[in-house]
Parts: sequence; structure tokens; C-alpha cells
Amino acid sequence: MIRLALFFVFLSLAAVADIRERIIPNWIPLLIAGVSLIPSEPVYLTGLLVALPLLIAGITAGGIGGGDIKLTGACGLVLGFEKNLAGLLMALSLLLLFHAASKCVRKIRKVNYVAEKEQAYPLVPFLLLGMLISVRIGG
Repeated sequence: MIRLALFFVFLSLAAVADIRERIIPNWIPLLIAGVSLIPSEPVYLTGLLVALPLLIAGITAGGIGGGDIKLTGACGLVLGFEKNLAGLLMALSLLLLFHAASKCVRKIRKVNYVAEKEQAYPLVPFLLLGMLISVRIGG
């Protein structure tokens, strides 16, 4: 219980930092990785594999920051492969829904699309929601 509480406190700090500054300080993934060492459950090294597709996408296509990749890997150490993967997929689905809704709102408001450049969103708030849902569903 303490392990998950600390995990979500640190993930919330990362979400706030990502919203405000669009940067995740390196100490936050380190704190989350440290939470995985709390002895109530084992450290799930396989959870690191969930961050691999993000790393590949970040290297090849860009658009994904290193902080998001490190944070996803640290989440995997605490939650394990299945819950981390479910949380990441939920986060990306929520991000996709948010992006579609914001495009619809801009279209309704008739915002000029020509003058607008690519829209970038902070990923960590969606990761927070996805991980919450994953833990809640997964037990």
C-alpha cells in the first residue's frame, strides 16, 4: 500500500513538472525506481521492456522525450510488465482521445489551421491516469 502511494505521489510530481515545464527532472524516475525496492513486492525487471517501443519511436520518429521513456521504464519496475503495458496503452488511448477532442473544438471555433504548428502534449499526465486505471483494474 505504501509502495503504490509513493509511486503515485512521485508520478503526480512528474505530471505537474511535465505540464509546467515540459521537462521531467531526472530525480523523479530515480525516486520511482527506488520505490520498486520497497520489499512488499519484487522488482519487476521485465517491466522495463514496455519502455522499449517508446525508445525506438523516440529515436526513429522523434516526438517522445527521454524523460517519458525513463519514467515509463521506472513505472515498469514498480508495476511489472502487464500493468505497465496496460497503463501505457491506456495513457496513449487517452492522449489520442484528448487530441481528437481538441481538434474538434478548434474546428468548431474555426481556428486557423494554416498558422498553427504541430501540437505537442505532455505525456506524463496521461501516463498518470493510465497507470491509475491499470492498477485499479489489475488489482
